[in-house]
Amino acid sequence: MLLVLLIQLAGCSNPVATVNGRPVDNRTFEAMVRERTKEAGYQGPASELRGLKQGVLDALITEMLMLEDAAKQGITVTDEEAGREIEQIRKSMGDAAFMKALKGKGISLDTFRKRTKEKMLISRVTESILSREKVSDEEVRSYYSNSSRPFLKPAKVLMNMIELGTEEAAAAIMRDLNEKKADFDAVAKRLADEQKANVSGYGWVNPELFSPGLSLAVRNLKNGQYGGPYKGKDKYYLVKVMDREKESIASFDEMKDGIRSTLLEERRQMAFAHWVAMRRSQSKIEVHLD
Repeated sequence: MLLVLLIQLAGCSNPVATVNGRPVDNRTFEAMVRERTKEAGYQGPASELRGLKQGVLDALITEMLMLEDAAKQGITVTDEEAGREIEQIRKSMGDAAFMKALKGKGISLDTFRKRTKEKMLISRVTESILSREKVSDEEVRSYYSNSSRPFLKPAKVLMNMIELGTEEAAAAIMRDLNEKKADFDAVAKRLADEQKANVSGYGWVNPELFSPGLSLAVRNLKNGQYGGPYKGKDKYYLVKVMDREKESIASFDEMKDGIRSTLLEERRQMAFAHWVAMRRSQSKIEVHLD
């Protein structure tokens, strides 16, 4: 959020567009283009850069239309509300980093406060547009019943896991387990009590969530078996599989909340796109993009 706020620089330059007579500042536009290009690691042809610039300009035009609507609807943001938002940003970054970021972009705290209020207004206008969209229980059930593909629950395993920092430490514990025929769960508890390892009783989990090597190992272990050490992103693991469930068809009750969220998100995206198209058609927009 801070990055988006900071690129609204103080001062004016030749407008890259006008929206109902209000200018879209060229320096703001160029700053956003530079940030988007940097984020994307862009090195493509000029035709693609033009598309990126058009996307930035469209976003700025939409912002101006939303600020106009905020004024028409009487949607406001108080100085106190903006102050609390800025304080949260300062706390998350740290005061020194926050002030350094402002200085690096060459803007004052007052300018940043103004931009914060604008972004909060835009957020409230967005919510006023999207909050009108609803999905009925009948639509959710119809989507589930008429889907061309069944809704599947992924395979799951019930497991216990010992996490260690080095391969050597993990291998040493694995040797003890094998040679002494010790109980995996008892050893895991002892290591946790002695703070020599992190132990996770994951409960039921989809093995695909783990790293490829660990995921493959978990899928191949039989109930009651343990194995390792397996390398994760930056740790080593010993794993015991206690039980597993195969992939199965999910019931309506299991899927209804996810379906509702999916349908609502699709409907909100369409509603917002419709709002933007309508407001643009009702506005006088002049573009001066090279």
